Amino acid sequence: MVATRALLCALMCASAPLGASTRADEPAAPAAPIVLASASLPGGPGMGGTLGGTPTASVPETSAVRTGRGRHVLGLQFDGGVPDGAGASLLYRPLKFLRLGGGMLYNSVGYGVRGGVTILPYFPFAPSLSLEAGHYFEASALSRVSQFTTVSDGVRPLLSRVGYTFVNAQVGLEIGHPDWFVFFIRAGLSRVWLSVHDAQQAAQQSTSSDVRITHLDDPSIRLGIPDVKLGFILFFY
Repeated sequence: MVATRALLCALMCASAPLGASTRADEPAAPAAPIVLASASLPGGPGMGGTLGGTPTASVPETSAVRTGRGRHVLGLQFDGGVPDGAGASLLYRPLKFLRLGGGMLYNSVGYGVRGGVTILPYFPFAPSLSLEAGHYFEASALSRVSQFTTVSDGVRPLLSRVGYTFVNAQVGLEIGHPDWFVFFIRAGLSRVWLSVHDAQQAAQQSTSSDVRITHLDDPSIRLGIPDVKLGFILFFY
């Protein structure tokens, strides 16, 4: 019995290295794949991409990218002066140093239109050169003039239809941000063409009844007068 146990122990000891060798010769199990997780860096895509995986290119934020034009091109101008009266114009600036404008006028008697061009540097304090042309449509000035003085019968026909055309040449100074708000003052010379109507009727009423005027052409009056204007500009687009 003792000999049998000793034989079994010897067999077991002899078989242990063989089993280990057999397991060592077996092919090793494939290693588990290692997955690299992509982790974002703080600060978003604009701070340099991600960790692991495919690197991403740095993209600037949309709000930081300024596209298109770098200045406003449309604005509104409000001004008052002589011989323009009160005016409101829409401005267009195709170039930094060039402005084009056109709008409506009012002089307490009637309405008119005006257009012009201004050249000036793109500075907060800028000298300017302006050329303008305007026209007031014919309207009755009788009621307005009657508020300040007595109008005789001989003058009344002359005030029934009053209108004029003018051209301005001005130099000025503009103060303010050239892309937002600008205050300006301008001065120069104006050429005015004034049309007078019903001159024959006015002359007939001014003469005695014994004198009869058969024909009298309406005169055209040309004036050269100083031009002064104050106003401001608001750019919005």
